[in-house]
Amino acid sequence: MRYLCVLPLLALTLPAAAAPPSRDIELTPIAGYRGGGSFDDNVSGDSLDLDEAGSYGLILNIDHDANTQWEFMLSRQSTSLDPGPTAVPDFDLDVTHFSAGGIYVWRDEKVEPFIGAGFGVTHMSPDDSAYDDETRLMFQLNGGYKIWLTRNIGLRLELRGYTTFMDSDAAIFCAGGACVARVESSGFGQLEGNLGLSARF
Repeated sequence: MRYLCVLPLLALTLPAAAAPPSRDIELTPIAGYRGGGSFDDNVSGDSLDLDEAGSYGLILNIDHDANTQWEFMLSRQSTSLDPGPTAVPDFDLDVTHFSAGGIYVWRDEKVEPFIGAGFGVTHMSPDDSAYDDETRLMFQLNGGYKIWLTRNIGLRLELRGYTTFMDSDAAIFCAGGACVARVESSGFGQLEGNLGLSARF
């Protein structure tokens, strides 16, 4: 009979033992500075460079296992082509990177180094709505540190390198059959430094 009394206690412990480990979620608004990116106009011979400028965005991390996390990132920069094409001397645009990937984290209570990578798209949107937007595939690498001030609040310091793939000979930013430039490029790279405030749930 005494064994029958133990059975209900064992049944109560089974759901807890079978339950999967909790998965933390981290949400990090970021502010940064991004530079790099140029196009060679194969008609005029000019080099069209994206100006360095500030950027801002959001990073979402979801635990996958003890040392890895899924990562989703959105980062936006308002910039312009410099020098501007002759027909459009002040060509302002927003360059937005979105990627999905993952990071490896060296776990610690206070300071956690990490490295990661992801694939996504680069969306280039001219301020003048008369011109077409451009969307291209993108690959990014990142690394940095998470510095936890408390169990759930921390600072994130990171560097990101973006490679945006282009057609080898493509017309970009067209309006009414006329395009800002026809570029000879397989892609362009940008480097971004970010600082963020992370909240862990």
